[in-house]
Amino acid sequence: MFIHPVAETNAAKRDYQYIEVKPYAAALGAEIFGVKLGDLTEEQVKEIKWALADHSVVFFREQHLSPAEQERFTLNFGEFGVDPFVDGIEGHPNVLRLVKEADEKTGVVFGGVWHSDWTFQEEPPSYTILAGKDIPAYGGDTLFASLYNAYDSLSPVMQKHCESLNLVHTAQKGYGSQMEGVQDLVENMDVKTGDDIAGRLQVHPMVTKHPVSGRKVLYVSGIYTLTVEGMYHDEAANLIDFLQKEIVEHPMNLCRFRWEEGSVAMWDNRCTQHHPMGDYLGVRREMQRTIVAGSKPEGV
Repeated sequence: MFIHPVAETNAAKRDYQYIEVKPYAAALGAEIFGVKLGDLTEEQVKEIKWALADHSVVFFREQHLSPAEQERFTLNFGEFGVDPFVDGIEGHPNVLRLVKEADEKTGVVFGGVWHSDWTFQEEPPSYTILAGKDIPAYGGDTLFASLYNAYDSLSPVMQKHCESLNLVHTAQKGYGSQMEGVQDLVENMDVKTGDDIAGRLQVHPMVTKHPVSGRKVLYVSGIYTLTVEGMYHDEAANLIDFLQKEIVEHPMNLCRFRWEEGSVAMWDNRCTQHHPMGDYLGVRREMQRTIVAGSKPEGV
């Protein structure tokens, strides 16, 4: 496996005038300074979009967004996406409250596995925006992995093979009827389960072309990737397992974000996977989330 870091070279192409951008890791990620997310200018929004295109995930500090401010910030990037398994907060249906109380019995956290958000939808979300409201003194970091680099790390022969394949995505493993007891694991969130939505299948290309950067993406989505269209189960399982390891098991392909109260992370689901860590049992953590609608993934 050979990883091609991209953040530094991409950043060199930009001449930022209205924001300050500092790369956070070589594979992906950058911190943005000099902005107030609740009161952005058109020029700042344009340059934040540049930074997202270059670094796949961006981080802000000391923002302390209200639900209304997070909604306004989100709408700078598109319409709200649809969250099928968790309802929004009262008065702000597109803002999700993700909370784990200190007295919960398990270390399980909502979404606590590697994945890209909602790839089981026909038009998965383009961006996710997560704001830190109540943050543990330690633990609860979020890991990110580059799906650009994962594709680049493959041999030319494997790249061509993957480009010829389609993946079947589903929410069954996370939200199917067999997960009715999930409420006992995430005690303070009302998470819906059931086969009527979770059991639906959605097919997307295994390799996609990013609609902004034009780069090729290994569009594998962790828990939401079920099988390879047209393959026997064992063939598909072996290939998916190999590709998922290529994505998440090489340290040079990862970025690990340390949260603070008021931190905001925004990532591009079309070219990343992420994994929220649940290593803060006995401590309260509360986050506020919105998603931006996307489009149907395009093959290469």
